[in-house]
Amino acid sequence: MATWFIAIAILAVAVCVFLGIRFRSGVVFLSASVLCLAALAVLMPREVNPIAEQSLSDPPESAPSKVGELRSSETIRQGERSNSSPDQTVSPRPNAASTTVPPASAGEQPSDDTPDVTLAKLEVFRPIEVPTDGFVGSDACVDCHPNNHATWAASYHSTMTQVADPEIVLGDFDDVSITNLGHQYKMQMKDGVCSVVTTDPEDPSKLIDAPVVMTTGSHHMQVYWFATGEQRLVGMFPLIHLNETGEWIPRQSAFLVPPGIDSSFEMGRWNDVCSGCHSTQRKGRRLASGQWDTHVGEFGISCEACHGPGADHLAFHAQPSRSLEDEGSANRLAKDPIVNPANLSKVRSGQVCGQCHSVIDPKRMDLQFQEHGHQYRPGKDLTETHSVWHRDSPEFERTRKTLNYPDLDTLLNETYYPDGMIRVSGREYNGLIDSPCYLNGEMTCLSCHDLHQDASDTRPIKEWANDQLSEKALANDACTQCHDSQQYGTTHTHHAPESVGSNCYNCHMPHTTYGLLKAIRSHQISSPDVGKDHAAKRPNACNLCHLDQTLAWSADHLDQWYDIEPPTLDPVESSIAASIIWLTRSDAGQRAIAAWHMGWEHAQIASGNEWQLPFLTALVDDDYEAIRLIARRSIQSLPGGADFTFDVVTSSTSDERQLKALQLLQSWLQRKRSKEIQRPELLILGEEGIAVDQLRALIDQRDHTPVSLSE
Repeated sequence: MATWFIAIAILAVAVCVFLGIRFRSGVVFLSASVLCLAALAVLMPREVNPIAEQSLSDPPESAPSKVGELRSSETIRQGERSNSSPDQTVSPRPNAASTTVPPASAGEQPSDDTPDVTLAKLEVFRPIEVPTDGFVGSDACVDCHPNNHATWAASYHSTMTQVADPEIVLGDFDDVSITNLGHQYKMQMKDGVCSVVTTDPEDPSKLIDAPVVMTTGSHHMQVYWFATGEQRLVGMFPLIHLNETGEWIPRQSAFLVPPGIDSSFEMGRWNDVCSGCHSTQRKGRRLASGQWDTHVGEFGISCEACHGPGADHLAFHAQPSRSLEDEGSANRLAKDPIVNPANLSKVRSGQVCGQCHSVIDPKRMDLQFQEHGHQYRPGKDLTETHSVWHRDSPEFERTRKTLNYPDLDTLLNETYYPDGMIRVSGREYNGLIDSPCYLNGEMTCLSCHDLHQDASDTRPIKEWANDQLSEKALANDACTQCHDSQQYGTTHTHHAPESVGSNCYNCHMPHTTYGLLKAIRSHQISSPDVGKDHAAKRPNACNLCHLDQTLAWSADHLDQWYDIEPPTLDPVESSIAASIIWLTRSDAGQRAIAAWHMGWEHAQIASGNEWQLPFLTALVDDDYEAIRLIARRSIQSLPGGADFTFDVVTSSTSDERQLKALQLLQSWLQRKRSKEIQRPELLILGEEGIAVDQLRALIDQRDHTPVSLSE
């Protein structure tokens, strides 16, 4: 209880006693006491429980977690300067009702000995780990399962979301300043806290110093979340760290979105959306006031995300060993409440991954959902608690109206190809359950993936962690678990044994899915068909290896080998290499896929690596910043391009990018090998160089339909 209140209470008692003695009247004493007690009851400080006091609110009707992006226009409203000095900044002002950490004052100087802001003090301003409902956390697993725990800890699942300790922060916060789209950002670190100083978007005359409290990602890129001072609401820093190159890029540059989209702070995005899959046992806990008090069982994707809550498992094994041993190991295993996805049916096993890796929406989003999270548990039927959405799901019309899309196809094309195949990463379960190997066989995610590296696997653990593929999935062994290798030999593939063309995945799981600034294998097993892929505006498997061949060339071979009917193609598609068409006149989605394949080792083996550079230089100034980054990476894989590290996004102008592209092209034209290439289908004419008029005509025909892919 507050000291001031105790002092007032003592004083009130003394006054009552004095009045009783002074007037020698018990009535006066009692009357004074009653009045004092009434006053003290009004003044008495109360402990406020945010959940009990405000109550959880029913969330508004929302889109599915992997389709309806949080498009909040909210921005930071915290932080003020107390004078006109442009260099003096303060941290976001805390909510006084929910914390004891005082706001920094522009007129105060912090003590040399005591840090003004620390990660420990900032804990009240970010989501926290509070395992409930039988969840116990991954630390409870390590004693009995040290090897499995070690391989999980080495995976990128374990580090998906982390507290922003300087040891795990990959971006450079050593007084780095970046200007993008007129916005200035200064990354700095003090007393073990990374922060970003930038202008207040609502008042450019003011500065805010936003302390970074959480990170998402540690594999391809890392995103940073800052405290807002409003309960546990966090916002997203508009720049992200690209781990491959060690550079800062605007967040929108890392995603395939139309040009001209400015970054926002996306307030509440982690609390409401990202936490659903980037943590374990997310409990959003949105208050009636609109504020967030988000809890999770554990940051990252932990053991219990796949195996279920561990409390009963621990209690089961805490029983006297003799009684368990008497039952026999088989009975003991059957009674163990923990779930091993490898022991489940194909349906239940796939659903464990599908709780995150799908286009999915919880069926119940009420107060219970806010307080306890969704009720799916590994081993149960996912469809009891969630709806898995396909392109033809009627629920999308509701989403279209909620998010104000002009038409349904615009929304659907962010996630699916026109024929319903998934086109973005993170939705692999949708592809799996539409595959004939699943529908007619026993294929599951574990047919190819090992979530714990096997003891016999000799690869470095980080190599395994890249895709968490089992060793058998590195070659065709994953397929020959069911398919007879003799039946599917060279008479089936029509390619040399052990060649990239005899790799099952290259034909039946081509890289037609986009995400993370690269192409990813489709998880819907299919067979090459130029006509079907062409109708779906999707690059086909044959031409993603044979980049130097036309659509007609591939269609003719499929007709000869498998009696697959060729489509009707226009003269350009019959005479110019498919990859060049995709790079020049196709939409941004196909340009991104084709640009990545120009740097893909298997495609370079099949079609060479001496001719691609001129066409990639045309993408160095593409309207889509993600395509520029992909093109730059592919250029670096080609002869003469290894040193091309030019910043194509943040600090360069269009004129500078075009000049760099021209210099690259001129260098390529001067090579002896370039002058020896005489291939009209590649628009390369030997000594005459590039067929510029044809190339310009293709670019002039470009499909400028806006493309936004919802990763």
